[in-house]
Amino acid sequence: MKRLWIILALIVLIKSDSYISIEALKQTWFDSLEEGTYFDGDDSSAIIKKKSNGNITIESIYQDSFCIMEYDSTGNLVSASTGMILASK
Repeated sequence: MKRLWIILALIVLIKSDSYISIEALKQTWFDSLEEGTYFDGDDSSAIIKKKSNGNITIESIYQDSFCIMEYDSTGNLVSASTGMILASK
């Protein structure tokens, strides 16, 4: 039984040292975004734009649908919209 408590204490110590907060992960992700257009095959693409207020918009297009997401400078989602792309000949 004593071994079990020692192992549990070691697991708690190891886990607490490697903890990374969600806010730190969001900020790291946000800082890693590079402005530009990215293509993934023939049917999908993503456009990342930085706005003058520090926000970033990500526009994803897949076949005939799109999704636009806007994030503030801390990496929190501000707004999102989705829809279908209608084309006429």
